[in-house]
Amino acid sequence: MDLSLDIKRLYTSAGVFFIYCMAAVYFEVYIAMALPVVLLLAWVAITKPKYILYFLAFATPLSVHLLDERYSSVNLSLPTEPLIIFLFIGVLLKMLKSKKLVVPEVTILLSVLILADFSWMTITAITSTMPIISAKYVLMKSWYIGIFYFLLTRYFRNESVAKKFIWSFIVAVVILSLYTLVVHAGGGFTRAYAYTAMRPFLPDHGMYAACISFVVPVLFVFTIHGRQMGYTSVMRVACLVLFLFMVLAVAMSFTRASWLSLVISLVLYLVFLLKIQFKQLILFMMLALGGILANMDYLLTDLSRNKNESDDNIENHLQSVGNVSSDPSNLERLNRWGSGVRMWEEKPIMGWGPGTYTFQYGQFQLPHEMTIISTNAGELGGIHSEYLRPLAESGFLGTVFLVLIVIAVFSIAFKHQRVLSGSTRYLSMAVFLGLVTYFAHGVLNNYTEFDKIAVPLYSFMAVLTAIELNLSHAKKDSQE
Repeated sequence: MDLSLDIKRLYTSAGVFFIYCMAAVYFEVYIAMALPVVLLLAWVAITKPKYILYFLAFATPLSVHLLDERYSSVNLSLPTEPLIIFLFIGVLLKMLKSKKLVVPEVTILLSVLILADFSWMTITAITSTMPIISAKYVLMKSWYIGIFYFLLTRYFRNESVAKKFIWSFIVAVVILSLYTLVVHAGGGFTRAYAYTAMRPFLPDHGMYAACISFVVPVLFVFTIHGRQMGYTSVMRVACLVLFLFMVLAVAMSFTRASWLSLVISLVLYLVFLLKIQFKQLILFMMLALGGILANMDYLLTDLSRNKNESDDNIENHLQSVGNVSSDPSNLERLNRWGSGVRMWEEKPIMGWGPGTYTFQYGQFQLPHEMTIISTNAGELGGIHSEYLRPLAESGFLGTVFLVLIVIAVFSIAFKHQRVLSGSTRYLSMAVFLGLVTYFAHGVLNNYTEFDKIAVPLYSFMAVLTAIELNLSHAKKDSQE
């Protein structure tokens, strides 16, 4: 190897790059300066796609949206989405060139349900009341599912790759949270300032809290069970410090849905410790639901007496979750839910089309349900429920498929806690509890069309599927 030749090439490349940048500045074509970076990332994507995936995990929480999410159902997030699209096209081309297409990932029930959900979404996009909006929405979903679920499942068969991906995401989330808290401090840590402190990386505190909540249970499990996962004492202490910091970050987000989601995640961790089976949990939840329905009149009366409204006091802010008589945020959420249900009643089978709720719900608002933050046009935001959105947009089956996906994730996670041991068991526990935070948060908000949520959501499910695939293959090998 000629070292002098390599040095000459290095200096030549640096010189050409410098001249190129100076020319871009001179002619004021600043966007051209991104071309070398794009070419470098394209080369890495072709030769080392695994590193692009690590980069996407790190870049997603810190990406910036080109358009304002409040006024568009599909936005471009830089620098992540162009790379995601590039990878997605590459995967499609590779599939088309492959003479023998074998996709073992599809053999897992969770994968079948995700594909069934996507297929039904595609069908309802064809019958959509706004075909272009729905087509964009389905296309966006396709690259998230294709890259962050199916492609990552294949890579995550190697547990070390899954851990590196998760840590890339954690580091970025910590940086995002640190930035947000510094900005928030400038506003005196008030509730009003918390709503915009995370900009320009995210549009509001709800999506920010949902994003960072994913990693809180992960860091908790890494702290408590780090020894079984092969982490050193220093690493476990670092996990503890990061866990406490992230709890603070979620608390200061003033997002009640995320606070409750962390509590639910902790409850499920205790369920694992007590070795409660999934069918027992289902039975308990059915009994609890029956109890709620039987005492609905009393509960509604009690809720009507709750006058606590959102404010800077965290205790009062939390208690305001049950205020459905005067809290504008809660009342507007009920308005959106009611509009969504009425949309479903008009089109119960096919729905109005994926991504159309924001543009259609205005006409379904009732005057007595509208609030001081409602608009007659109904153009500000979504339905505020991950479970009601498909009901309005893709009909009854849309919600059924989503609920089945959640149940499948629970079933896989409980199975892993029963049959696995060591590092893999606790990795499965960590990502499952991370997913639980969004499954719970999704009752009150919906953000899966944005990369900040879609990337951790599908990648965490990919970890569970990869572990399940390894389990099924190990079982086959033992039988042979």
